[in-house]
Amino acid sequence: MFEEKGIVITETLLKLPQQTITLAGITSVRIGCNPVYPEASGEKVLIFMISFILLESFFFLVMVANFGFWFMGVNPLAVLRGIGSGNAESILNFSLVLFLTTIQGIVLCQILRWWISRKRRQWVYYIVITTASGETRPLEDLDQSFILRVVKALEKALGQTT
Repeated sequence: MFEEKGIVITETLLKLPQQTITLAGITSVRIGCNPVYPEASGEKVLIFMISFILLESFFFLVMVANFGFWFMGVNPLAVLRGIGSGNAESILNFSLVLFLTTIQGIVLCQILRWWISRKRRQWVYYIVITTASGETRPLEDLDQSFILRVVKALEKALGQTT
């Protein structure tokens, strides 16, 4: 009746790679799904986040912040010179610039992390078979159409046995 990817469905049996189930004991079949997030190395994510914050802070200071901080009376390009001379106002301005760029970098990094996790999310589809002894999930796959074909073949085989 059905044979694909090592799954064989006959009029009486469901043969899976690890087990064989008799169709006579099955009362219902349905499909389910759960999100799966592929694992990323924590070290790679940390290096990426730190480099992103540093790069973002540099661009914020040099390109974007010049206009806003000059409007507030702070010149971020002159702040570093003032720190070298021990100017207290420059040290305070540098602290303000560093604080604001760090906050912005953290916020942008969290947004980027959320976006990447949303893009990387996959769905694993599975078959739920209900028998007198309870429910089992004998088959899982990332391909929804394959799981749907298996469920339809099982329903067809169950319809023929009753």
